[in-house]
Amino acid sequence: MKRVFLILFVIALGSGKGWTQCNPFYNLKEGSKWELTSYNTKDKATGRQVNELKSLDESPTGWTAMVYFQSFDKKDELVYEKEVELVCENGIIKMDMERFIPEESLQAFRGMNMTVEVDNLEWPADLSEGKALDDGAIVISADFFNMKVDVTNRKVEGKEKITTPAGTFDAFKVSYDVKMKMMMNRESKAVDYIAEDVGIVRSESYNGKGKLIGYTLLTMYE
Repeated sequence: MKRVFLILFVIALGSGKGWTQCNPFYNLKEGSKWELTSYNTKDKATGRQVNELKSLDESPTGWTAMVYFQSFDKKDELVYEKEVELVCENGIIKMDMERFIPEESLQAFRGMNMTVEVDNLEWPADLSEGKALDDGAIVISADFFNMKVDVTNRKVEGKEKITTPAGTFDAFKVSYDVKMKMMMNRESKAVDYIAEDVGIVRSESYNGKGKLIGYTLLTMYE
């Protein structure tokens, strides 16, 4: 189901007590804070995302969480902030697609009137090697131009041990294709690593030829 709402940019996780039975990859509690930092191929930071869980409401089938999100550029200047909703229902996490919008594009949208139409990515509770996952899409309509991003061919490749500044995690590796349409089309490939309790701990972006162009790490959570 597609929904229309203002732009958001969140990857959620948590630790400690929370309603965890809905999905093992996200263990949430009120007050949790976490940070994800993006890097180029020279390991230089290009931006960071800071998140704080403000509220967590349980239901018989899952939970609804409100998260306050802030995005900072490579100069550590605030680019965007927003309070957003994250939902888990019947074992499935519905995750936003806005993290696939490049930082420079996000800055270009500043000050514009815009809406975002999203077919969210889903993270089921039962990941296993070889499992195919649903596609996702996002369309941004602004004053002067539109942008569309499609995420397709999502597949669980296996499990790996991933180390970040926040710790070492046993994570499932999920590969997928990304196609962005704006003034011209751009196709790329990407990989997410998702671990129990903390969600996505590492993401990698590759160009059409398979060369790494950047990555994001979980750098802090508390």
